[in-house]
Amino acid sequence: MIESLMNWLDTLDPGAVQAVNFLLLVAEGIGVPGVPFEASMLALGLMSHNGQVELWQAVVWGAVANTLGNLIGYYLGPRGLRLIPLHVQQRFGLTTVQLLMQRRGPWMCVISRWFGPVRTLFIFNARSAGMGWLPYTAYSFIGALTWTAAWQVGLWAGGVAFVELWRQYQLYALLIVALIAIPAYLFYRARKARKKASAAVLEEAVKAVEHKRPRSDT
Repeated sequence: MIESLMNWLDTLDPGAVQAVNFLLLVAEGIGVPGVPFEASMLALGLMSHNGQVELWQAVVWGAVANTLGNLIGYYLGPRGLRLIPLHVQQRFGLTTVQLLMQRRGPWMCVISRWFGPVRTLFIFNARSAGMGWLPYTAYSFIGALTWTAAWQVGLWAGGVAFVELWRQYQLYALLIVALIAIPAYLFYRARKARKKASAAVLEEAVKAVEHKRPRSDT
């Protein structure tokens, strides 16, 4: 079967496969769900293993395409968020994402690249969190380059087996993110409630002092 696949890949134009992969990674970079980029990246991985495509070209062009998609998602911003159902945003911890982008925006651009489903929220929140387009592009490129390199080198070395391994890894990664995000969100809510309660107590104390203060006759 693998030999038949390699023979079929020999009939394909490497430039056309690169172009299809580029467009798919742009769409994936915007945050469009369900983009079947695995197929084109697998084809490029096998073609690079077979000497039809340079591995470094597949990595670099893939990273550029994904970064371009990130930049489009960056400018879509809140309009892009409206495409995501509210219950989905809440399930993936929108409040936590906003907090992380405000405090650790650049590194979140790199780290979130590795966690597909939650990454879309980071993309659409980057601009409103105050990140300029230039640093956003730079850090997004770093994330895209490491992610694309992992995919393409893995597919170049291991082919189909790598895809299955990646799927298992991503499931565990999402579980870890959920285990971290939920306590972080609860901590944030509790801290916000404490600050609000402290501010209310302080306000009441100030009012009480002003009420007891003797007024001078005019």
